[in-house]
Amino acid sequence: MKDIHEEIIELGEKLNSREEVQKLIELEKKLKEDEEVLKLAHDFSLAQSEYNSCLNHYDFESKEASVYQKKLYEAKLALDSHPLVKEYNDCLIKVNEPLRYLEYNLLSKLNSTYKCKK
Repeated sequence: MKDIHEEIIELGEKLNSREEVQKLIELEKKLKEDEEVLKLAHDFSLAQSEYNSCLNHYDFESKEASVYQKKLYEAKLALDSHPLVKEYNDCLIKVNEPLRYLEYNLLSKLNSTYKCKK
């Protein structure tokens, strides 16, 4: 009989050998090599820093914060709208779906078995 740890390792290997995971790895490599994506990611990171810095000096609802919040939103939208980033995010959803399903089912079985008493 297999040890639970061996079964977990086998399941991990099955999950990681799926076509979607291989595609995600390829897309991640493309993202890291794409100049436009790198620039958009840098712009987004800079907008985050500027917004956080602004919040150190101004209230969240201030006019100044609104300006930086809009810049942050636009930078994030530009990054997320890039076709390669969209493809990566769509693939990531497919890769994570079985993991969410597994997590939900394991937790629901544990929660139904081990109910906390008050």
